[in-house]
This record gives sequence, C-alpha cells and structure tokens, in this order.
Amino acid sequence: MSTVRSEWLHSKTEPVARNGMVTAEHHLAAEAGIEAMRDGGNAVDAAVTAAFVMGVVEPFTSGIGGIAGLVIRLPDGRVTSIEGGTRAPKAVRPDMFELVGGGARAGMYAWPAVKDNANIEGPLSVGVPGQPAALLCAHERYGRLPRERVMAPAVRIAREGFEIDWYVSLSFAMYHERLSKAGDGKRVFFRPSGAPLRPPIGTEPSDRVVQTDLAASLEAIAKDGPRVLYEGELGRTIVDAVRASGGILAEEDLRGYSAHEGAPLETMYRGHRVATLPGLSGGPTMAQTLVILDALPLTSSEQGSAEHLHLVGEALRSAFTQRFSSLADHTTHLNAIDRDRLMVSLTQTLGQGFGSGFVAKGTGVVLLDTMTWFDPVPGHTNSIAPGKRVLWAGAPTLLTRNGAPFLAVGAPGGRKIMSAVAQTIVNVVDFGDGPQDAVNRPRVHDEGEGLLVDSRISERVRRELADLGHTVQLKEETLMSAWFARPQAILVGDDGQLRGGVDALKPAVAIGY
Repeated sequence: MSTVRSEWLHSKTEPVARNGMVTAEHHLAAEAGIEAMRDGGNAVDAAVTAAFVMGVVEPFTSGIGGIAGLVIRLPDGRVTSIEGGTRAPKAVRPDMFELVGGGARAGMYAWPAVKDNANIEGPLSVGVPGQPAALLCAHERYGRLPRERVMAPAVRIAREGFEIDWYVSLSFAMYHERLSKAGDGKRVFFRPSGAPLRPPIGTEPSDRVVQTDLAASLEAIAKDGPRVLYEGELGRTIVDAVRASGGILAEEDLRGYSAHEGAPLETMYRGHRVATLPGLSGGPTMAQTLVILDALPLTSSEQGSAEHLHLVGEALRSAFTQRFSSLADHTTHLNAIDRDRLMVSLTQTLGQGFGSGFVAKGTGVVLLDTMTWFDPVPGHTNSIAPGKRVLWAGAPTLLTRNGAPFLAVGAPGGRKIMSAVAQTIVNVVDFGDGPQDAVNRPRVHDEGEGLLVDSRISERVRRELADLGHTVQLKEETLMSAWFARPQAILVGDDGQLRGGVDALKPAVAIGY
C-alpha cells in the first residue's frame, strides 16, 4: 500500500497598489524604496535606495563589494541597461591555482577543485567590484533625489543596526568557516565568543547587527560618489587589506572603472517585447529560452503537465548548450515601478554566499569572489586571464505589451535565475497567472546534465517526464534552499493597478502604496 505524508504549504498574499510598488528580499529594503517614492523619488531612486539597503541587511547576497545590473524603462518608452560587472586583477595568471585533482569539484559552478578553495574564498579570489558604479550611474542619469538621500537609509541601518531575523541568522551561521579564514568578517557578523547572532524566538532577547565601519564606507560614497572607491581612500584601504592577507588586487585594477550603459537585449515573446541585460550575463540565455518556447505550442497542454514541462526542459537544455559553447561566464533581486510607470528590474550579487568571505578591515565591505566565475584550468573558453570580465547569471527583465508597461521580473539563484525568469514569464503570458502564482509555481531546470524537478510536481508527472526521455532529479525547495532560484515580479494589470509577487518560502516582500 502507498503511504501519504503531511506537506509544507506556504503562501503569501498578492498586494495591489496604484501609485508605486517595490519588491525586495528584505522588508527594510522594500520599505526604504517605498519611502523614497513618497519623498518625491521615482522608481530608479526607489530601486537604488533598496539595493544599498539590501547590502546592509543581507550582506551575504550583495553589497558595495559586489556587482549589479539594471534594466530601466522610462515613461517615454525609452529602455536602457546599466551593468557594473567584475573583472579579474591584472596580476592574475591562468595557472595561479593548484588543482586538487582526482575529479574533485567545488564552488557554485562546480569547477575543478583548487587547493584550499583559494579561487572561491579568501583574498586571492577577490576582483574589482562594480555595484556602486552601476547603481550610482543609474541614479545620476535617471533619479530625482540627491545621492545622500538615496543612500541615507543604508547608512542609518548600518550604523544603528537592525534586529536579526531567522533567515539572516541562519545564513550567517552557514558561512562561519568562510568568514573565519581571513579579514574582519567573523568580528562583524558573530558574537565576540564566535557564536552566531541570535534571532527573536520569543523566550530570549535577540541580537542586532551593527556595522559601523560599513556605515562610514557608505557615507563616504554618499558624499563623494563612487570615485572614493575607485580612485580614493576607500579603495586604497580595501586594496591594502587584501594585499596584506595575500591577495593581488591593486589600486590600478580599481582606477578608471566605470559602469556600462547601453541598449538592452530585446526579443519578442507572444507579442510582448522583452528587454533584458545583454552581454556577459544571464540575459542572452533567458532570451534564447523564450525564443525557442515562442515557437512551441505550450498552451496546447495543461499548465504543469508533463507535456508542458517537457517543452520547457528541452528549451532550457538547448539554450544552455549555446551558453556553454559560445559565452565565457547568492544573489539578490528587486523590482520597482512608480506612478509614472517608470520600471526598474535590478539584480546584484557577491557571487556565492558572502562572496569571498573576506571583509576588508576597517571598511566593513564584503568583497565578491570574482575568481569563482573562472575555470581554474588554463586553456578553456572561460579560463583565468588578466583583467578579464566574468560571465554572470543576472537576468533582470522588463516586458511591455502593446507598447505599455506590463511586467518587471528577475531572480537571485545562480544559473537557475535564467530558467526561473523564463518560466515566470511563461506562467504570466501563456497561462494568465498573477505575479504571486507565477513566481511560486513548481519549476524545472535543465543545463544538459539531467532535469531538476521540484518535489511538488506530482509523481505521475515525474514518471511521464522520465518516459519522455528525461533523467529526472528530484529536488525539494525549503526555507533555505534555492534549487530553482527565487523570482519576484510586479505586474501592471489591465486596470492599471500594480500587483506584486515574491517567493513564498523566503522573507521577500512586495510593498505598494
């Protein structure tokens, strides 16, 4: 006889608002973004405000030591993209890391493992950050509020601290070893005893996360702009800390860095215009998935059926095959839309959780792990080279319908970002889902090494997928996992109202007014 068991059932409401909306993975970031709108700012001000706050309240996903990319649609219909990616230090060598051998693999992209994980954590993994350049380029060109105003909430929260919640506390604890190897991370993110900070549990007092050094660094950028990082005292302090611990980042690596603004990558899907991040990002792979699906009869099958998921899996496999053959390669995402229907989709990351794990002493800045994106084996498409840019997975995306704003969508979650964004768009466009249902339906993911299938998909459908030739790998999404990324979206309804959708399993929130 078959057995039955209880299941987690998590849900969130779908907020509806007229004047503006922000989605983010922490309520303090979304609240700060909405307040920026209330103070006369537009969606760019709101998105930049929220992004800087995210680097304070979830320092394991993003921050001024990381990278970022945005897609912006202005009220007059113009669409632009701004990217602040990372690049390797000029002193790197293709053979600089000693391989473990024996087929061992490590890191979020499962490259051949390196001795002491030196390419994915610690000072040797560090490269050039681009987040401040990207955010403040967007703000300077398209925002309304003063720079000090949009950065003020992040400065204040870093200086005064915030009450840690269960998600942040557990995330800190997960990366204790990485933060303990070098730099200032253990001092900043753990108790003096080395124990994890305690979230509120109802019976004992909780801890607060205070980051006074980071507050000073943010305040310096607010006052003098990103040049203080790339040409000034903050950059020199970071470089000195990295090099004192054995890293090779140099002041000349930072000097002259700037974000790149250009036309987004655009395609059509079922009559909707799709704009996403171009170049060395997840945008091209996500767009290629949609191009393939646009030619397939998805709606001839029931949503969530084996036939539907089979077509999605095949499209993903094909798009990833192209990605791996033609391109060299914890994240967070947020969306913002204002009363004028200026739209922003923004993805930022440190790489893996806490990036390199290296916090530059005296700055509070968590530095990204640039080298984790490169193949440590010389001679390959994505091998290490001096000053080389990385291929990252961010795919912030905007959709218009009949020339009018329709959907802002994106996700954190490594390479799963691309499949999550594509499937969210399919759920909205092909099957008529609202944003909350669209981002939370069970999904699949296929990079050519088997079909990852959400455990919420029925056993019958899983068997049918296997019969269709898929090697099914069952994955259970939990409160801490990201097997299928964590998308969020804002939909502009036919009635003009804004509707928000966020991950039901995580602390993400949509706030409108």
